[in-house]
Amino acid sequence: MSAAAFNLRRYDRSSSVDRHAFAQWVVPVRGELAFELEGRGARLDLWQGAFVAPAAGHAQAALDDDRFLIVDCPAALFDDDTLQRLHRHPVLALPVQVRAMAQRVCAHPERLDADVVARELPLLLQAFSLAGSGTRLQAVCAQIERHPGQAWPVERIAAEVGVSGSRLHALFRQAFGMSPLAWLSACRLRWARGRLAEGDMPIASIAQHAGYSEQSALTRALRREWGMTPADYRRRHRQ
Repeated sequence: MSAAAFNLRRYDRSSSVDRHAFAQWVVPVRGELAFELEGRGARLDLWQGAFVAPAAGHAQAALDDDRFLIVDCPAALFDDDTLQRLHRHPVLALPVQVRAMAQRVCAHPERLDADVVARELPLLLQAFSLAGSGTRLQAVCAQIERHPGQAWPVERIAAEVGVSGSRLHALFRQAFGMSPLAWLSACRLRWARGRLAEGDMPIASIAQHAGYSEQSALTRALRREWGMTPADYRRRHRQ
């Protein structure tokens, strides 16, 4: 492809593996997406998106009420170092500016033309470049995403980033519009939702492995954010 393109999409409950010669961002706008990229599974939601490198095999599954901003982008727009890093670490903590951009674009789906691409694409390229404002925190967010059930006090997260606790709060607020512990809570709930939807692990075990003190804490968190209990969530995704 010779030019970038923005598209709004909904996905079915399953898809075949797809590959294409261009790069692609997947930015959830509503709901969540079970995403598989080169054999690695991830769950995408309003806080977490993905980058599909050229020729990378990917598949996805979603429910009917979900919506996603898909940005197709020629590989030539990336420098080699950025493209390689995104290929190695494709699951992305979404900066607040990127989330706002996705909502802005989706508010006017009839206007997804070349002018919108020219105005909004530089924000994406900058946000995930090696010097991007959110890139400094991507590594620690990826660690939390892989091991949400571990103890992650602010002091540990700050040490991973190499800053003080107060500076960490400022960086998270600037990059993601939330505190480090709020990000941790979102990550734990995302991990738990994936296990509820995709496996048969008992709910109490899911809560324990996700880092909740007890099953009732997971129930409260899921009901607060998604309006349903863990059992309700599991039934909805098994239908």
